[in-house]
Amino acid sequence: MKLYYAPASSYSQRVLIALNEKQIKFTPIEVNLFDIKAREAYSQINPFAKIPTLITDEETVIFEANLIIEYLDQTFPHTSRLIPENSQQAIEVRLLERIIDVYINTGREALFADKQRPEAERNGKEIVKPKRLLETALLLLEQKLTNRIWLAGDEFSLADCAAAPTLTYLRMVYDYTYLPNLTNYVRDLECRASVAKVFTCGREQMTQMLSKLQYPLQLVSAR
Repeated sequence: MKLYYAPASSYSQRVLIALNEKQIKFTPIEVNLFDIKAREAYSQINPFAKIPTLITDEETVIFEANLIIEYLDQTFPHTSRLIPENSQQAIEVRLLERIIDVYINTGREALFADKQRPEAERNGKEIVKPKRLLETALLLLEQKLTNRIWLAGDEFSLADCAAAPTLTYLRMVYDYTYLPNLTNYVRDLECRASVAKVFTCGREQMTQMLSKLQYPLQLVSAR
């Protein structure tokens, strides 16, 4: 089984966390999408030239982080389950992942783009809606975490795989320390072995990328 990935990619990190959680052996193949020749070669595997991509032992090609994780959960059911067998619990896990991806990650991307505008042009109408939806989603997670260890309950899940890189990278552009449950949850996430290993591998690449921006940013440590 081969995984095409980039260490700093949040979607790659989701899958890497899942692979670590389930202790699945695989062959990692790093892809540099900023290199034209490497990108052209990779587009023969994934025509959308996006990462990650998994090639199974049967040579099936799977795009999209969530589908890769679902495949891993179905193929290796006797290791840590990331999507509950109970259908109602599984729906909640998938819903939480969608909230993270559609509202939090989209909001993060909008705020990141805003930080790359000249200071006089920032905080315009372009970010009003994505920021509002981001804050609504963060508040929902804060409420969910009132009596929970992980997002969907006592067990680490697909939702946590998505939350780890998204909420960690969000700190670069948005301070959510006013939400104590969420702040403590992210601190616990970053201490989990499967997550810490992935973040350690991706930190150098992300730091280099951020330093080369027109308006450089820095990774922000948990408080």
